[in-house]
Amino acid sequence: MNANEGERKRRRPGKAPAVEAALVKWIDHARSRNAPLSGPLVREKAETLAASLGEDGFKVSVGWFERFKKRENIVLKKLHGEAAEADTVSRDEWLEQQWVRMRQEYSEESIWNAHETGIYFRALPDGTLAFKSDNKRGEKKSKERITALFACSAVGEKKELFVIGKSHSPRCFKHVRTLPVRYAANANAWMTGALFVEWLKDWDRKLGQERKRILLLVDNCTAHNMKNSTLRNIRLEFLPKNTTSILQPCDQGIIRTAKAYFRKEMARSVLRQIDEGNRAAAADIAKKISLLDAILMLRDAWADVEASTIRSSGS
Repeated sequence: MNANEGERKRRRPGKAPAVEAALVKWIDHARSRNAPLSGPLVREKAETLAASLGEDGFKVSVGWFERFKKRENIVLKKLHGEAAEADTVSRDEWLEQQWVRMRQEYSEESIWNAHETGIYFRALPDGTLAFKSDNKRGEKKSKERITALFACSAVGEKKELFVIGKSHSPRCFKHVRTLPVRYAANANAWMTGALFVEWLKDWDRKLGQERKRILLLVDNCTAHNMKNSTLRNIRLEFLPKNTTSILQPCDQGIIRTAKAYFRKEMARSVLRQIDEGNRAAAADIAKKISLLDAILMLRDAWADVEASTIRSSGS
């Protein structure tokens, strides 16, 4: 008998002991494969277990979940972390000068922002809910990377994703007639000036057909250099350097939210296979996620980002 089991026996049981016992067993099993567990995923599993055990009146409330975590010594463990620096002076100057003028010239519907981000689509989430006695370390992250370009308007309208991978014709695309995203490829799965210009020109043509004109805010980086390219319906404006983390609207919660939804669906797919009897470690299951799987999950994650999230991030 381990320490957790001894402590649980001495504690007062919750309102649905059968559900809690089954949930503890499931958490033990998932963590034995080093699978990452978020609060929403554990609560979701609790609801499924309650239904299967005939506990129809049991409510998986926030209060119950907090008490359950306390009873079982379950805490959130962060496995990785990173920090960044930003130029707040440049941000303030830009907001007080250029931004004020631009907002007077365009309506909220016509102000757009685009930003790309790298996604390690086979890497498990950074943190997990776990028993305090759980000493498992985060495994080495998969470096299989794609780039996704997100674009949205100040009122919450979203453009289809632009995804960049390494392979022009991956095997998982073989029987797919139409992808739900724009897709391109290069050796590094990075955004390039040529890909960015092509994407912009296509969008510019569509806007011309719709008789619309927009203001598009992007980072001032090499890949966004338009050089001699001309746009008729898109006014391209660059944000000051080193202000992405504090000024870039897409970076102020929008992309973070989309990535959170993506990671949740990824973790759910790994846990589903563990529940179905896959005996591999979670990281090994994640390595089998295909590029198409990742694109479909990313498409759904972007669809789940609400307009209210976008509006609040740009304010």
